[in-house]
Amino acid sequence: MSQNIDVERELNELRARVRRTPAPTSDADLTALQKAIANLNANWYISATLPPPAPNAPLTWRAVYFVKRVVRRVMVELLNTLVQQQNAFNLQVAKALTELATQEERIAELESRIAKLEKERIA
Repeated sequence: MSQNIDVERELNELRARVRRTPAPTSDADLTALQKAIANLNANWYISATLPPPAPNAPLTWRAVYFVKRVVRRVMVELLNTLVQQQNAFNLQVAKALTELATQEERIAELESRIAKLEKERIA
């Protein structure tokens, strides 16, 4: 239960940081790193549950779904443990890449300030 609370807290912090970041006007304004981070943040969570088949799904798909459900129920503890570990890892990677992008922006800003100061010193 405490892990769920930590995940919720982390998600809320991440959402707050995303809200503070100004949205680019288009996809063309994003760098490759920003696009990768946006994709990662949108897809970091995985689920151990299977979506049920559509009502008009073929009989073979329903049979496959039934077999997968039986296998997953047998392996539920192992599977849930692995999914939780993978989600924790994915969250940490998403946070690290977001921080990397923030540092990249800060370094670019500092480099421009240094160039400006050097230009003023020379002039």
